[in-house]
Amino acid sequence: MDSLFIIQYTCLIFMVINAIILGVSSIHVRWKNKRYEQSRWLLFVAMLGFALQFFVQMAGGFRAAGADMGALINTLFYPPFFTCMALGLYNIEVPQARFRQMFIVCGSIYAAIIASFIIGYSSAGSLRIGSWLYVMMLLHLANVAYCVCKIAIAMKKRRKWLEAMSASDMLPFMRYAHTCLALLLAPVCAVPLAVFFTPIVCVIAPIILITFLVFSITFVALGYSYSPTDDILDIEGDKEFEKKEEHNAVAGNSAPSSVRTASTKQPTLTNERIEVIKTKLDEWCGKQGYKDSSVNMMMLSLAIGIPKDDLSQYFDQCLGSTFRVWLSDIRFNAAKEMMLKYPNYSNDIISTECGFSSRTHLYRVFKQRVDCTPTAWRERNPSWGGEKIKHATCGQSRQVPHPIS
Repeated sequence: MDSLFIIQYTCLIFMVINAIILGVSSIHVRWKNKRYEQSRWLLFVAMLGFALQFFVQMAGGFRAAGADMGALINTLFYPPFFTCMALGLYNIEVPQARFRQMFIVCGSIYAAIIASFIIGYSSAGSLRIGSWLYVMMLLHLANVAYCVCKIAIAMKKRRKWLEAMSASDMLPFMRYAHTCLALLLAPVCAVPLAVFFTPIVCVIAPIILITFLVFSITFVALGYSYSPTDDILDIEGDKEFEKKEEHNAVAGNSAPSSVRTASTKQPTLTNERIEVIKTKLDEWCGKQGYKDSSVNMMMLSLAIGIPKDDLSQYFDQCLGSTFRVWLSDIRFNAAKEMMLKYPNYSNDIISTECGFSSRTHLYRVFKQRVDCTPTAWRERNPSWGGEKIKHATCGQSRQVPHPIS
């Protein structure tokens, strides 16, 4: 049994394992997010498709017959399943309206790849299609580049959206984003070399397999971080996108850009409106609404009866801040008070009772605010001094009620 067969067999097993991880983990998630589950099964199909490609290579002996034969099978199998994987990643980041656009573009590129294969096969009369193989490879790389760019841009926009609308821990999303980009960039860097130079496969294959495995684990971890309230953000994101598309369609070429920019600016809140919002936020803080770690801008808007646009304008106009920073400050101050009043409470209890999604989230907030860990901050402030907690509405301070009810 030669080394090439062993590598192909190992890749086959790894891809099947990745598919099993993605499929079986669906049973154990606490909450199911529709868009995430759609992406899960797209990735599941992609992993099985990659496994099928390795099986075909082993059964037909294409790679053993020559680098060009192996490259042909790679180029026929990789684009559709890579696109399926890319669609799964893209689907999490953007509304369904853009999903169809990417599907059409990638489908058109694959149709061009098939057409190139048919022309080459007809000309050569065999699977050794000569220069048409290079045309197919260039089309495949164009497909990869398109998918990578689209997903990278979508992730950047998604992060800004989450930072504006959510106060939850961003670490799961960032880990997922980084592994996604690593997974997408790996084929761009490795496949052209591995396809045409078989000996390099022995070096490239383990790196790609580890990347795929890390991605699968990270994707599953992202699923466990979802809560039912995330569906509200997805729905709101779809609505925002539809509104923006309608606005662009109506105002697209009918007015100068300066006029359109001026028309989209939100009006300044009146003093009466500011007072109403401040009162509502104080009442919400007094009821310890910040203790809910899954709370987001939409939930806050529904809870106090203030439109999210007014809340965003209030945070910007009155506090020079954002919803995320405002809520993080409240939780940070509540955590400090609990540590001083109840020094025997562990950091796990503190993080749970003050609305942090995890202990690591609490640690990162303390590092950002006071440049030390919660434990170090306790040691510097050993006694309770009756500190009052600012709810950060318009500078008003008030005593936070006992965080454990």
